[in-house]
Amino acid sequence: MTVVRVGLPKPKLAYVPSSADVASDYIRTLVFTGVLRGGNKVPIEEIAQVLNISRQPVREALIELSHDGLVQTDGRRGTFVADFGPSTIRDHYELYGLLQSFAARRVTQDRDPAVLTALRAIEREARSTVDVAEVTRLAIEFTRVINRAADNTRLRLVIKTMTRFTPGEYYLNNIPDALKRSRTGLRSQLRAIEAGDPDTAAAVSLKTWHTTGEELIKHLRSIGVFPDPPPAPTPAPPSGANHGL
Repeated sequence: MTVVRVGLPKPKLAYVPSSADVASDYIRTLVFTGVLRGGNKVPIEEIAQVLNISRQPVREALIELSHDGLVQTDGRRGTFVADFGPSTIRDHYELYGLLQSFAARRVTQDRDPAVLTALRAIEREARSTVDVAEVTRLAIEFTRVINRAADNTRLRLVIKTMTRFTPGEYYLNNIPDALKRSRTGLRSQLRAIEAGDPDTAAAVSLKTWHTTGEELIKHLRSIGVFPDPPPAPTPAPPSGANHGL
């Protein structure tokens, strides 16, 4: 792997609970903005200096990032950004969508009035605000209500390990019409759950997270983090075709 020294930008970061969370969000930002790319060594010392924290929380953040498949440790050489391409994004959101669809199906089957009331309140609040951080919080709370109501400890634990993938409000800050898409997604999921249609609720969840992944891939290509896909090959002319001879 190539060791590359990079100039690190100052973090654009609101308050988060711990130094490890700060470091985790910042390193994710470096990866998702292309400052650090696949094969680059993660400069622990420099990150600690930029964030004005010790190296220990940075190392803790890297453990979390390794679980997400964003970094990998290479023996004594250090920690490097893992291969980061469209398949990384696509696989994450396809898997996450499957887990969320399972939870949505169970909640729809149960039709607990208290859960429906909570989901309606969150969706209504999301429609009334344009604050990106607040809509992000509400979208997370919406899925948490569903996941808790699904009453499956193993499912909640697995989902929790996959929840924090992009940095902060990255999706809502960078994807065109993201606020509208987020609100529409919440409304579509709520309607399916209210209708008591488990198949539709599961399908809406799958589609929502699939679309999220594809929009992120599109954005990352637009800013040069991912290369454009190669052009489709020109089909060969049919055998024996008349070429004007």
